[in-house]
Amino acid sequence: MTPQTETTLRFTGGYPPLPVVVLALGLSALMWFLYRRELKFVGSPAAKVPAALRSLAVFILVLALAGPILRHVTTIRQLGRVVVAVDSSASMQLTDDAADKSAGASKARFQRAEDLLLKGTTPLLKKLAETQDVELVALRGMNTQRLWWYRQNGKDTSGDMPASFELPATAPITNLDQTLRAALGPAAAGTALVVLTDGQHNSNGSPEEFSSALKSSGTAIFTVGFGTEIPPADLALLAVTAPESVFSKENFQGRLVINDSMPGGIPASVRIESLGKVLWKKDFITDGKGEKNFDFIFPVSELPPPSPTQRDKTLRNVNIQIAATGDRAALEKTRSNNARELSIHLLEKKRKVLILDGRPRWESRYVHNHFDRDERWQARVIFDDMSDNAANSNLQKNFPKTRDELLSFDLIILGDIALNRFKSEQLDWIVEFVEKRGGGLIMVDGQRGKLHEWSQGKTAPLIPVRFAASGSKTPPSSIELTADGQRFDALRLSDSPSANATLWPTLPKMNWHSNVEPLAAAITLAKAQQPTIVFRQVGAGAVLYLGTDELWRWRFQVADLYHQRLWMQLGSWIAAPPFQIDQKKLSLGTDHLRYSPGESSEIRVRVRNDNGDIIADAQPRAYLLHEGVEVATLQLEADPTHIGIYRALTPPLRAGTYEIAVAESPSAQRSEARLSLHVSDTGNPEWATLTMNRMLLETMATNSGGRFLREEQAASLLPSLLQSMDRKQVITDETILWSSWWWFGAAILLLTAEWLMRKRLKLV
Repeated sequence: MTPQTETTLRFTGGYPPLPVVVLALGLSALMWFLYRRELKFVGSPAAKVPAALRSLAVFILVLALAGPILRHVTTIRQLGRVVVAVDSSASMQLTDDAADKSAGASKARFQRAEDLLLKGTTPLLKKLAETQDVELVALRGMNTQRLWWYRQNGKDTSGDMPASFELPATAPITNLDQTLRAALGPAAAGTALVVLTDGQHNSNGSPEEFSSALKSSGTAIFTVGFGTEIPPADLALLAVTAPESVFSKENFQGRLVINDSMPGGIPASVRIESLGKVLWKKDFITDGKGEKNFDFIFPVSELPPPSPTQRDKTLRNVNIQIAATGDRAALEKTRSNNARELSIHLLEKKRKVLILDGRPRWESRYVHNHFDRDERWQARVIFDDMSDNAANSNLQKNFPKTRDELLSFDLIILGDIALNRFKSEQLDWIVEFVEKRGGGLIMVDGQRGKLHEWSQGKTAPLIPVRFAASGSKTPPSSIELTADGQRFDALRLSDSPSANATLWPTLPKMNWHSNVEPLAAAITLAKAQQPTIVFRQVGAGAVLYLGTDELWRWRFQVADLYHQRLWMQLGSWIAAPPFQIDQKKLSLGTDHLRYSPGESSEIRVRVRNDNGDIIADAQPRAYLLHEGVEVATLQLEADPTHIGIYRALTPPLRAGTYEIAVAESPSAQRSEARLSLHVSDTGNPEWATLTMNRMLLETMATNSGGRFLREEQAASLLPSLLQSMDRKQVITDETILWSSWWWFGAAILLLTAEWLMRKRLKLV
């Protein structure tokens, strides 16, 4: 914290300033009174000047004789700022069962937090404000609302301490990462963060990573937990894992996660239905043992047909519901967490990836497995067998036979494979795939250096780097993101953006990487001594160069945690963007197929001319209709990654069905094609878990160097814990004024002037 210095005036002997000043003024007044007796017979107006000069001289001499001293007291503190953050999400409205005596059952959690901070003879907030600068904020979903502050001993304050929060606990989510960052501001030593919450973090970000990062800055988190740790009797639908889209001739399958804290022996069921038709159902008996997983599957053909008025026939909606039956069903705490609506899009084709490599390297095999297991992708892998006759090689036997077949792919992953293993027309197809089709190309270099050949001839425009001499073998190196790389979501391996850059260097090192230099138009996204991940636009498509084939080493002890996530994100980013509607001249798609209220949809549009060529300077418009009523007109902007692709972000969406229509230009008619979006309530995550998440709160406190407290401990322990952190160092410095010759010089000057005036007035 910045040192605070207080300067006061003191006198030798400890005399307070007021009596000394009063005495000096009294003697000055007496001198004035005595002086007036000599002025009775002097008529000049200037006769009062000598009297004033002598009175002032007496005033100065009395102050000097009292020994004035300026005392400077500098206080250096280790803790001076306390930010108190109160969770105002919907779960804080809950009351807790009387069986958990420590939680209190008569009031809601939010009310108990208000009582703790603002009520009582000496409210906790007031007690904290007596020794620190205090700020009170409310965590409202993804936002932070400042309620009150008291700084610099009241010199900077928003007013009197509030008697209540004056806001409801209705936020639909709890975010203990982004909101706490906003409440804290730039992390600085001398700050403590006190968080009053039930710990039900159910949004983006990682509170654990956030709290760990605070320890290095000297900022501690004290978490105050509200709520019972004994699960109340309840059935809750916690999560639904299911694909956004499914093929019309396949089965729709997924997993339901249910929390069962009901008494044992109560009949219950979980079912999936659409338009009143039950598609899947499972009966079970409650046992109160917590989470249960139910795998469901049913043929897509059993979905009821869409209504005749629905223009986009690919959209379907299903309802998922759990329920207890019988007389004891009334024991359930709440039924607001028992149902969820799910939208499904029926598709005719998957995204396609073609993997080509000179041999089955570890990297290529793992990458193929990642894409092959993902329901959104159809993967084909071709390894060259290096036969003497290239025409009869495994590559030529399995490579797409026609140009149109190759152009039907969305992504090509090209490994360490020689250029002469391809036919001339096949190389033309690959170049056209990127430059004109708008496809994505990821190049994975290898120690054989076969990709170096691709930098010559007709394939040279595809290569974003310049290959240098191979040189000697380099020592193992970690990969670090550049400033440009930190901006791309595709390279994010952590849910917390701030922790992502520090995560990369901690991953297993690469034993080999290429020696390259990026070309002028290329962007280096990551380095391992040399540029390792390089990106460049090529025509309508995008190319990503990987200068190592050892990312598979990231699987050590964590399996697919980082390796699979990176590759699936890279594939989705570099590949030609998917379109739910793909016509000859117009293609239309969105970033997701499933949305919750409050989210925005990213609309993607591609426009072609009559010859099928991508139009790079189009000006398309998108129109958003909600329940048949136009609610927004969107001007699309060019995609910085894929030339010829245009994007726009919708306003936050409300629940209901939307249609997206597109016009090729501002003056053109809207196309007949319509893409439907259904925004459905995925269930309030605030009601999914009704207990306090003690494990998260303890982790946050421990990571930052703070401490976890239950609500009943906060009033007695929190002030002393904060006070123990606030070790003070007081430095006192004194400036002695009475020994300065200026005091006596001023008095002599005044008396000399007074004597000269008396002489002029013939008073001497």
